[in-house]
Amino acid sequence: MVISENSFIAKFFRQESAGGILLVSAALLAILLANSPFYSYYTLLIDTPVAIKVGSLELAKPLLLWVNDGLMAIFFLLVGLELKREVLEGELSNNQKVIQKS
Repeated sequence: MVISENSFIAKFFRQESAGGILLVSAALLAILLANSPFYSYYTLLIDTPVAIKVGSLELAKPLLLWVNDGLMAIFFLLVGLELKREVLEGELSNNQKVIQKS
């Protein structure tokens, strides 16, 4: 499936707020599912075992733990990269800029 550059999806993901909108939407969906008659399906989903196996090495966790551990690691990586960018070339790169903002 090819998505043209003028499609709604392409325009949406070019916005800076796209990630935040997706995050809030996913949180609202999870809250609605957890407090609805579909709660049993929601718990089945988050308790689904997910495993990575290489030879005799196996790493198996429920989906909820993969999300908590994996996505939080990615989140903090991105926060660290953004902070590094600000220190190297952004608002925090010059002591005078930092002092003036205070």
